[in-house]
Amino acid sequence: MKYIYTAPDCPKCETLKESYKTQSIEYVERDADRLKNPAHDRDSIDVEAFVQLSMQNMILPVEINN
Repeated sequence: MKYIYTAPDCPKCETLKESYKTQSIEYVERDADRLKNPAHDRDSIDVEAFVQLSMQNMILPVEINN
């Protein structure tokens, strides 16, 4: 399963989502705000996404293959 972390008004996020739809790739979209603050409901996918986001210099979208 693919997970993508996006934000409103993010052109790159919209482009990625449209690409996935065109290619019939199933994904779960998550709000990137989940990564801002530690939360009790944070899961291992969020942790991996935070690491990836850091490696991307905090630029969205973040793609996680699980």
